[in-house]
Parts: sequence; structure tokens; C-alpha cells
Amino acid sequence: MIVLNKRQINIIDFLQNSSEWTTIENIAKVFDVSVRTIRNDLDCIKTLLKDCDAKLERKPKVGVKLIIKKGESIDHILKGYKNKLYSPEERALMIALILMIKGNATIEELSEDIAVSKNTLVNDLKLAEAKLKEFDISISKKSYHGTFIEENNDEKLGDAFLKLYSRLSEGQDKEIYKWLYKYSNINEEYIKTIIEAVEEEKSIQYTEESLEELEIILLFTLSRVLNNQEIKLDTNDDYENSEFKTFKNIIEKVIDKKIHNDKIEYLLKIFKGAKIAKDFNLNKEEKINKITSEVLSELYTMLNIEVDSDAEFIRQMQLHLEIAIYRVENNLVINNPLLEEIKYKMSFIYGITEEILSKKKDIIGVEFPEAEIAYMAMYFGTIFEKYAKGNFSANVLVVCNGGLATSSLLKSRMNLMIPEIKIQSICRLKDVDDYLNKEIDFIVSTVPLQIEDYKVIQVNPLLESGDSQKIKSEIYTIWYEKNCKYLADKVKNENESDLTKIILEKYAQFEQSIEDWREAIEIAAKPLIKDKKIEKAYVNDSIRVIETLGNYMMFIPEIAFVHATPENVIENAVSILNLKNPIDFGSKNKSTVKTIVVLANKEENKNLINLTNILIKDDNIKKFKNAKSYEDLKSII
Repeated sequence: MIVLNKRQINIIDFLQNSSEWTTIENIAKVFDVSVRTIRNDLDCIKTLLKDCDAKLERKPKVGVKLIIKKGESIDHILKGYKNKLYSPEERALMIALILMIKGNATIEELSEDIAVSKNTLVNDLKLAEAKLKEFDISISKKSYHGTFIEENNDEKLGDAFLKLYSRLSEGQDKEIYKWLYKYSNINEEYIKTIIEAVEEEKSIQYTEESLEELEIILLFTLSRVLNNQEIKLDTNDDYENSEFKTFKNIIEKVIDKKIHNDKIEYLLKIFKGAKIAKDFNLNKEEKINKITSEVLSELYTMLNIEVDSDAEFIRQMQLHLEIAIYRVENNLVINNPLLEEIKYKMSFIYGITEEILSKKKDIIGVEFPEAEIAYMAMYFGTIFEKYAKGNFSANVLVVCNGGLATSSLLKSRMNLMIPEIKIQSICRLKDVDDYLNKEIDFIVSTVPLQIEDYKVIQVNPLLESGDSQKIKSEIYTIWYEKNCKYLADKVKNENESDLTKIILEKYAQFEQSIEDWREAIEIAAKPLIKDKKIEKAYVNDSIRVIETLGNYMMFIPEIAFVHATPENVIENAVSILNLKNPIDFGSKNKSTVKTIVVLANKEENKNLINLTNILIKDDNIKKFKNAKSYEDLKSII
């Protein structure tokens, strides 16, 4: 039986996300291992895939590519191999969760549950014990009886269970989900009935994400009731209030069993902290109204935008804030699966959100963790895009050598198919120079055309669907660039530095001839590694971000701002690599890049904001990209 290790699993994911041929040397760089190791890994993967509708194709001097049947994914193909794919870390997670569900289990039982040998299980159990210790939960072993969870506090167990469950991969969470139903022996309809009854009683609707979390914690907690595991929650709260009684009656009526008050109290706390999609109660607490008003007022002022009265949106935001504050006050875990994507793709909005929530911490009463900040950033992003986007339409010059009928038809179709476009003028090829100005974002032409400093999109005079898609893609790029520049300008740092204080001379490299974008990132980051500002792993992390999420940090043409999560950042720093010739950058939606800026930020993102604000002045972008020495950088002010 082929058993893949964690790196080999990640290589499969890497190849699945890559639409082009990838060399073994590139894979070795990404995973920071030798070429020989990668060759061995690929042999294992190829053997595993030989009976699937997928194959690993390797071509000399070309590279490696994962060939998958159209409409399939590697996750679907490998469904029957899921137990083979679990790493020791992943198996340890499952063991910890299964022990928490069952209360106790023998080595033989766990070995069968995880589908590994007893010897392997013994080693995995040590890792599982370490994971439980993170939450101050101990286990004990008794001869002939197995391994026991030594903890009866429901709040501690529930919190640990949710946090560990959130770390599971997609295949693993389905396995544990099945285990919860199997061991609790609860009818799936019972859980659904409880949640729907609570929604009806409170006149609310939970989000899909919350429904999943509530289902999991209900199953876990009730399985302990139905299997007579001792429960105890240290509390002196009064159980006589109507909300508590109603909630208790709902659950006991559905499962037809009396439940200890402490357990009901814990579940009630979880339900009150769950995210709500709709609240049909009209009245909001005065405190939440005030908090929402203060936060929004700060946002409007910072972004310099005017917002129409939007009662429904404000109600949704009030509701989210109320629940978020409750979660933080009660130390309830919240998992935001979009956290890193939001921090990367909405970097400026995330920074603004973080700044506003920190500034209003006294009135809010709590300090929001990253997951909550990211959720609020989505609200702030919605407001910004709705009320500021009118300032960011694309201005286009159309070049058409056809007659009046052809140009009129082209203009009509562009306006119909791409309503967000603004056509400045239509001209003949020989008159282009007379129409060029700073207001034009790009040119649409029916004839081949190259103009310095302007992107030209060549289209069919009848504007086919593929043509409109190319134009829309460019409009989105322009819109994203203008958004980022606008936001950077609005969040200027009071202690704004000059360029030479942001990028030190020892971190600047110029006139390098490199063709591969991954190698370019490695070379750009070398001075930071040498000076112990970042770990080498930060480079691999940055490359994986681009492989996975695309070129979202290219909001200034031909400049790539490269960064990743801060785990492998030692100290804030910025480096620059100016290439002799532009290169194709990225795997998805490739872009042309002349300059690579590596941003290493441990806590804040001020370096990016300061740098952006310097570059968007006058013709500083052009000077920055064309700099051939550090003296050239010094001239940029």
C-alpha cells in the first residue's frame, strides 16, 4: 500500500493548481528540498495514481503536469485513498477528536478507527496527547481499559473540540462528522429540528457557516449526555430566566431526555454567539446603535465618502457587531476560512478596518482578533465598493480604421456589452497621437498597435465575446489599481518616511537578468534572509500565495508587491529587485513585471502604505521601475 507523506500531498495540490508544465527544479525550490527528493516523491504519486482517471505526465526538458479528466478534481479521484493520505499530524488530530467524542478507547479500537497499525497508532497517540495539552486537557491510560480523557468541563472540551475540528482538512472533517452521528446515535433530523426551533423562537436565521458549527457542537455535547459521560461547568448563574428555560425545553423535547443545567448553559452560550444572517426583531440595543454609528462615521471620514441611508445594511452590520462582541467577551472560538485571502486580496481595507476597530476599542469594549477583523473588513469593503466605485471607471480610447458604420457599431456594442466603460474618443490610426492624454487608461484597437506607456487590446471590429472578456479583465485590473491607490492615500501614516528609509541600500538590487518569476522572488528576498529579517520559508510561502491566489498585489503596473503570512518574518523590512527586462509573472492570469518588492511585515502594513503613497506622486512609478542604481532611488521624493 502506498502511503503519501505531507509533502507529497502538498505536491499533488500544487500540481492540481498549476495549469502549466512545471519543472522538477521549480517544485524542489517551492518545497525547499533536493531535486532527487522530488523525483522520489513523484514516483510515489505516480504509483498511487496509476489506477485512477488521472496521471502524472513527465516530459524531459519540459517538466511535470497532472493530467486530470475534465470536470474532475484530484480530491474526487483520491476519495478512496483518504486514509492513505493522512499525515501523522492529521491522524493525531483525528485521534484527539475521536477520544473526545468517545471519552475513552483502546489502542485496538483507535487503530481500527484510523486504519493504521498498532505501532503507528502508539506514535500518533503521543502527538494527539500533545495537541490536547494545548488546551490543558490530559489523558490517562489504564491497562485493559484503554486511554481516557481526564476532563469534564464542557466549556473547555467544547472550545477545544471546535478549535481542533477547524484544523481538519476537507476529507477529515467528513470522517469526524460521520463519527459524531455514529457515536451519538442521534437522528440527523433531531439536530435540524433543534436549530430551526431556536431560529423560530428568536425570530432569526443563522448563517450557513453557523449552522454547520451549531450542528457539530450539538452533536458533540449531546453525545456526552446520551453516553452518560460526566459533565460539569463551574458557574453560579441563575437558571430561572425565560430564555434559558425555553432553550432547555426545546432540546429536551426533541431528544426526549433530561439534560443537566450546566450543559444547557454552555449550549445556550454557543447559540448566542453564532453568526446570524437575518434578524426579524426590529429593535436594537442603544449600545450597539452607538457602536455602529461611531465605527461607520470613522470609516466615512477616513475614506472621504458620502453614504446614503441604507437601513437594511446597517441592521446587518449591527447584528454582526453584537454577535462578534458577545463571542469575544465569552472567549468563543471563531474560524474565518477567508482570513488569509482577505488579508492578501483586501490588504488596504483590512488595514483600515484594523485601525478603526483599534481606535474605537474603548467604546466597543473588546479587542477583536484577526478573524473578526476580517469579517468586518468584508462589510467595510462592501461600503467602499458601493459608494466609491463611481470614481474608478475606465477611460478608453478606441482606434478604428473602418468607416463610420464600423466605428458606430463597435462603440454601440462596447457600451451594450461593457456598460462600465467610458469611451473618451474614437479615432483613426494616424490620428492616435492627437488623442492621447493622462485620462486614458488603455486603448482598444481594431488594428495592430503599440504605444509606449499604454496597454493596447486588439479586438475584432464586430466585438466578439472573447474581445469583451479581455476588455472587462483589463477594466477590473484598472479598477483594482485605482482602488488600492485611493485607499493608500486615505490611510497615510503620520510618520511617513522617504523611500531610502523604507528600502535600505543593502536590500536593493538592479539590472538583474532573470526569466523565471519564482527565481526572481528568491533573488529579491536573498538580502532579507542574509540579514536575518525573514526565514527562508517566507520565500516559499510567498510563491505559494501567488500560485494559489494569483497576482492580487499588482495594483501598480509592472510592480509586484510580494508577501505572505507573518509566521516566518523576523523583523519588518522591504527589499527591491529591478529587472533588466520585464518577465511574465505568476501562474494564474500572468502579468508583466519589471520590479519585485518583497514586503516582510511582522505586525503592521505601514511599509506598503508609505511606499505606495510615494510612488503614486507625479512620475515616481516610472522612475522606480527604471531605476538602475540606488542613487536613482534617492532621487525619488
